[in-house]
Amino acid sequence: MRSGHFSILLIGLALWAIAGGGLTRAQTYDFVRKISPFPIFDESGWPYEHPLTGGMNRPVHQFVDIDGDADPDLFIQDRANLLTFFRNVGSPTNYQFLWETDQFQDLAVGQWFKFADADNDGDFDLFAEKPFGIIMYYRNDGSPTAPNFVLAKDSLRDVAGDLILVDGFSIPEWVDIDCDNDQDLFLGRLTGRITFYEFVGLDADQVPRYQFVTDAFEDLLIITGGGAQEGIPGASPLAGRHGANSLTFVDIDADQDQDLFWGDFFASSVIFLENYGTCTTPDFVQDSIVENYPPNDPLNTGGYNVPRFADIDGDSDMDLFVGVLGGSGSFITDRAENFYYYENVGAPTAPLFILRTRQFIFSIDLGQNTIPALVDIDADGDLDLFLANQEDLHAPDHANSRLYFYENQGSAAGPSFRLVNSHYLGDDVRFELNYCPAFADLDGNGVLDLYLGMWNGKIVYYQNQGSATTPNFVRITDNWAGIDVGNNSTPAFVDIDADGDLDLFIGEFGGNLNFYRNEGDPTNPNFVLVDQNYLGIDVGEFSVPGFADLDGDGDADMILGSDSQGMFLYRNDGTPQSPNFVLDNTFQIPLHLRSAPRFADIDADGDLDLFSGVDGGGLVFYENQEVVGISPSGEELPGVPGRIVLLGNYPNPFNPVTNIGFRISDFGFVEVAVYDLLGQKVKTLVNGHLTAGDHTVQWDG
Repeated sequence: MRSGHFSILLIGLALWAIAGGGLTRAQTYDFVRKISPFPIFDESGWPYEHPLTGGMNRPVHQFVDIDGDADPDLFIQDRANLLTFFRNVGSPTNYQFLWETDQFQDLAVGQWFKFADADNDGDFDLFAEKPFGIIMYYRNDGSPTAPNFVLAKDSLRDVAGDLILVDGFSIPEWVDIDCDNDQDLFLGRLTGRITFYEFVGLDADQVPRYQFVTDAFEDLLIITGGGAQEGIPGASPLAGRHGANSLTFVDIDADQDQDLFWGDFFASSVIFLENYGTCTTPDFVQDSIVENYPPNDPLNTGGYNVPRFADIDGDSDMDLFVGVLGGSGSFITDRAENFYYYENVGAPTAPLFILRTRQFIFSIDLGQNTIPALVDIDADGDLDLFLANQEDLHAPDHANSRLYFYENQGSAAGPSFRLVNSHYLGDDVRFELNYCPAFADLDGNGVLDLYLGMWNGKIVYYQNQGSATTPNFVRITDNWAGIDVGNNSTPAFVDIDADGDLDLFIGEFGGNLNFYRNEGDPTNPNFVLVDQNYLGIDVGEFSVPGFADLDGDGDADMILGSDSQGMFLYRNDGTPQSPNFVLDNTFQIPLHLRSAPRFADIDADGDLDLFSGVDGGGLVFYENQEVVGISPSGEELPGVPGRIVLLGNYPNPFNPVTNIGFRISDFGFVEVAVYDLLGQKVKTLVNGHLTAGDHTVQWDG
């Protein structure tokens, strides 16, 4: 039988759990990446299949059956050296992709990758880029069902001993061009020519050997412009240009030879050349170039398109997938709509492509550099989601940010989000970029106002002139409190000194942190600049502060996002009244560029989960799978419930009467008490033994 004393405290209407009798709350965190932890729907009510991938800006992709189950799996590289893997858990005729990792086997793949069976052993090997233009070779020492990639050559050379170099930002191709059952090598050149290396065997280390053949394969010269842009509305002529490129060979017409597709930095579409030769003797004709592909519905993007093919639906013809890297046109829309899927509805010998989607991996993607905010904006007892971007794809001239509102139409413990407003504020003020939303009730009227960080270093103030359940935000000033931190202000509010009012920290472009103490009171704030370089912190560029009590000791810890250095945790080893921030080097979250961390108990299990905006324009999520216990020095104490979960209060805590739900794991003595922000007990709600399970108590404030 357990005995002992357990307390639940409600401080300032926020839920905290601590142990009575001199005990402390033992809390750690175990953050696990989740892509689809709860349903999220777009504005039309369609569910995102992969909602929290983080978005993509320049996807290089390839479909390969990496696990030998007869269906194509998917690899995507959106950032240098990171290889994202989606396993196909469906079937050859009904694909279903599940994200597994952004760091497949921890392989460094540079700016591009390509799978090919280079050593003819029946499994896929891997080629990848090493700066600058060098080809690395990872040999698959595993099997067709269980790959194991080992770096076998860090710089591929030809039989003469010369480095095989790829022109800047181009992507080479491996294909059996002469029907001799091995993979030859082709490199597109910035000149518009194609270099051909023939495979001639393996060396003593089982590394493929290539013989240089020609720098002008089939005497082809791929030049965009002129006809390359004709017939595409809105496309600009780019006569006589050629640049970085990606070439792909595939037998698109089932005549047993390899046809050629080419994407170019200066081409808004895909270029196609049919092979009029045979399996053993290719024959490409310069004058037969089709410069806008597919002919019936030409692709039109900002340029540098990467065409790849796969029979995704098992109907024995090749479907077309195009990753858009962004070329000379640089369409901002390409930052979100950049993974095109054209279904082949024709026959194997006569392809006919129909565009099915511009976002094959369907996820939240607002373009670039997002920052979230989680708050119960409608006082229904669950957290809603706001998401801002750098510049919006639908704004006039793409010249300003917008704020997106995803309403939680589920519950505190079972969230379900739907995008209900993609232009929440209704403003399109030109050149107001890099929104950073922060909600706070600084005047004590029980409703949350909005403070919006901007690219110009200032903060725009939107007053909530509605109610706690029906907000109505009205723009009041473009320079709230006269604050200007230079560039890219990222405000965060927290009562850092436990005096009952919210203080203000602001990150900025320079990577440092600005601290403003609130020397007013909970209804009349007065922010005074204390330090423009708080604690000398410097995270490089684009600091984004967030605060949460991650270690459960009753004070706020600080988490900083950055441009390219990931997230930093500064643990508060002081007290609620006197913070002492110490960098915790044990805090490890995989690197995300332009990270913007926010913490919330999104599933009402008593611990804080992690959301973060990222450079890809989406949102990433890490579920906290910690085990919460109550003990001295982190050890289990007999007689005290081993776990307590606060289930949230409803209706909103600002209502006169609220119901407080909690769950205990074992029989024990429990005290439920309400404390104010100064730490004074307001009322004891429960004081006695309770059985294990869920309990509810009502508080009439």
